[in-house]
Amino acid sequence: MINGDGKKKLLNKKGQTAVEYIVTAAGLFTAIISFYVLYSHLVPQQFDQGAKVILSEYDAGR
Repeated sequence: MINGDGKKKLLNKKGQTAVEYIVTAAGLFTAIISFYVLYSHLVPQQFDQGAKVILSEYDAGR
């Protein structure tokens, strides 16, 4: 038979689960934003380097 104390433990467990979900979601969101920022700077640099290599090879073949 569940008394008031058992009900309180159940409510605390639900609260803990909710907090864990929020912290996990915040961590994943932060990781996704960090990767987006990293790759938004990295990809244009790679294209610039690739363009320089292609143009130098094109000029060397003339």
